[in-house]
Amino acid sequence: MKNFKLHTSIKFVLFAFGLVMALAVLWINSTIISNLRDGNRRQIEGIAEVFSQKLSSDHSSDEEQIKDIEYVQKYINPILDNFEFPIIITDTENINEILSSKNIYAVNNIEISFDKNSPEYVIEIKKLIKQMNKSFVPYNITGTDAVGNKIVWNTIHYGDQKIIRTISLLPYLNFGFAILFIAIATFGVQLIRMNERNSIYAGMARETAHQLGTPISSLLGWVELLKERMLIKKRNKILSSMRYDLARLSEISDRFSKIGSKVHLKKISLKSLLEKVTMYMSERLPKSSKTSIILSIKKNVSLMGDPVLLSWAFENLIKNSIDATSNKEGKIIITLEKEGNQILLFFGDNGKGVARNNWNNIFRPGFSTKKRGWGLGLSLTERIIKDIHRGDISVVDSSKKGTTIKISFSNS
Repeated sequence: MKNFKLHTSIKFVLFAFGLVMALAVLWINSTIISNLRDGNRRQIEGIAEVFSQKLSSDHSSDEEQIKDIEYVQKYINPILDNFEFPIIITDTENINEILSSKNIYAVNNIEISFDKNSPEYVIEIKKLIKQMNKSFVPYNITGTDAVGNKIVWNTIHYGDQKIIRTISLLPYLNFGFAILFIAIATFGVQLIRMNERNSIYAGMARETAHQLGTPISSLLGWVELLKERMLIKKRNKILSSMRYDLARLSEISDRFSKIGSKVHLKKISLKSLLEKVTMYMSERLPKSSKTSIILSIKKNVSLMGDPVLLSWAFENLIKNSIDATSNKEGKIIITLEKEGNQILLFFGDNGKGVARNNWNNIFRPGFSTKKRGWGLGLSLTERIIKDIHRGDISVVDSSKKGTTIKISFSNS
C-alpha cells in the first residue's frame, strides 16, 4: 500500500511539474503576443491620429484640401514599409463599398496571387479585411471638407505579423511536449520499479535458498549419522542439534513471512538480542577464520521492536563485515549507546571498505559488490530498520581501514 501511494505521489508530482511548465510557457507566450499586438496598435493609432490632425486643418478651398490628401498619401507609404505586420488601407470604412482596386489605397506585407485589377483580387482583399476586423478594430484617418464637416478619408485595417502567428502555436506544442514528458517520465518510473521488483524477486529466492541451505544440509548429515549404530548419549546430542536446526528453519520461515505482513512490535532488550546474535554468528565462523566479533554495550536499553526481524538485520550487517574482513585478521565491533531519546548502534569493522559513491547504493535492491551477491541482504536490513522500526541506517565512515555503519532508533 505504501509503495502504491509513493508511486501515485510520483505521478502526481510529474503531472504537476508538466502542468506548471506548460502554464508558464503559455503565460510567457501570451505576454509576448500581447506586447507585440499592443505595439502594433499604438503605431497604427499614432499614424491615424497624426494624419487626421493634418487633414482636419482649416482650408480655404477644395484645391488645398486635395493637395493635403496628396501630401498624406505621399508620406504614408514610406512609413508603412517599416512595419512587419499586414496592413490594408481603403478609402472607405464600409467593406461593401469596396468595389474595385481603386478603393484600395495600400496593401503591405500581404501576398496575393491574383492580378491587382481583377475581381478576384478585390474579393480576396475583402476577405482579409473581414478577418482582420474580427481581431483588431480598424482605425480611421479623418479630416474636414471645404465646409468644415468631418469625414473619413481612409481606414487602416491591420493584423498579426508572421512571428505572432508562429508564437501562438507554441502553447499547443508545449502542451504536447508536457504530455510527452509526463508519459516518458511515468514509463521510466514504471521501468525502474519493474527492474527493482525483478531484482527483489530474484534476490529473495537466492536469499531464501541461502538461508535454508545451512540447516537443511545439517539435517541431512544428522540423518546419515542416525543410520549408524551409536551410543544413546551421542544420538541424543545429534537429536538436540537436529531440533536446533529445525528451530532455525522455523525462524527463517517466520522472517520471510513477516516481511510482507503487518508486524506487531513488543518491548525487547537490545542487549540480550545482540548477545544472542553475536554468539550465534561467532559459533558459525569458519574454523580457518581469524575474525573476532566484539560486543561493547555501554548501557542496556529497551526498544519496541520485533526480535526476529531485528536479529535478521543485525546478522546481515555482521555477515557483510565478515565478508569484508575475510582476507585479514578481522575485527568486528558492535557498540550500543543511548543519547537522550536516541538509541545508537554502531557496526564497525576493519575490512576493505566501501567506495564513497556507493555509501547509499549498498542499500538498494540488486546492488552488490560481491561477484556472487544478489544485493538483497542490506536492502532488507534497511527495510526492517526504516520501514518497520521507524529508525535510520547509514554508512558514516568507510575507507581501506574499515567501515562503520550507524543505526539510530527513537526511544520517545
